[in-house]
Amino acid sequence: KACAYTSPLQGISRYARTLHQAGCAGVACKGNQGFGAAEAAAREADATVLVMGLDQSIEAETRDRTGLLLPGYQQDLVTRVAQASRGPVILVLMSGGPIDVTFAKNDPRVAAIIWAGYPGQAGGAAIANIIFGAANPGGKLPMTWYPQDYVAKVPMTVMAMRASGNYPGRTYRFYKGPVVFPFGFGL
Repeated sequence: KACAYTSPLQGISRYARTLHQAGCAGVACKGNQGFGAAEAAAREADATVLVMGLDQSIEAETRDRTGLLLPGYQQDLVTRVAQASRGPVILVLMSGGPIDVTFAKNDPRVAAIIWAGYPGQAGGAAIANIIFGAANPGGKLPMTWYPQDYVAKVPMTVMAMRASGNYPGRTYRFYKGPVVFPFGFGL
């Protein structure tokens, strides 16, 4: 079987013939010039693996993220490739923090979402082992993934944990509003 993916993911080639299309030029994904080639690869493949997410240009010790959405046109790329895909779509997310991927969670074409964090040298092989069933780590999220609108409700200058008035509270213990994925969710 053939498998298309949109970022260099080591390990897939041990299990399937691969068709690689970048789709986006870097994490910032400032344009959709590569979308057509990625959609074409997805139409030809039996399954599609989309590798999206963040890097240290977006999140780092010295940087505050301004939002929880995928940067640039990444969300559009996922949606378009999922629509074009002939087979199931697996979304692999690389990040150190939560991302609002409600759009993918609600897309019936996205069969699975894997949060990989920032894997090390053998990360690609580990991800491929999970996708193809050679390993089942049963991982759980170490944090709650909030929707984008949560950012506007929680000013950085207010450190209170408990909800009061219009302030929704912080952390899974005190915040009772909608979440993308709760703390401890198997993703």
